[in-house]
Amino acid sequence: MMKISFNNHEQMISSVEELGIAIDRFDREQMFELWIFTHDGPSMMMLRNGTNAWLMYLRHNDGDSGFRSSGDSGLTGVAEYTLGNGQADEYPLAWCINVEQCYKAISFFFVNDGEKPSWIKWLE
Repeated sequence: MMKISFNNHEQMISSVEELGIAIDRFDREQMFELWIFTHDGPSMMMLRNGTNAWLMYLRHNDGDSGFRSSGDSGLTGVAEYTLGNGQADEYPLAWCINVEQCYKAISFFFVNDGEKPSWIKWLE
């Protein structure tokens, strides 16, 4: 079982089927902040704005700067994201990866007890 926070609304997810249903529901939104938390260890965050999405992976929750996804390093510019608390932030387009890859990474994190997906290019 893991806790999910979608735009600051928390719920517990107990099965991969339940996670799939939740992801289908989340996918209807074009802009969001999504967190998934293990009980007392790693967490992963996804920010989405339309086709732009990126991930952050934290090993622990007490000051870990963690890792962020890296997409096409040749992309310039930024995309604006609205955090769950309503704050608007901008992040480089070069951090973005495919939205479906983000969902796959969230599912992998859930199934593998907080493991960091190795197929994502991560930068510290």
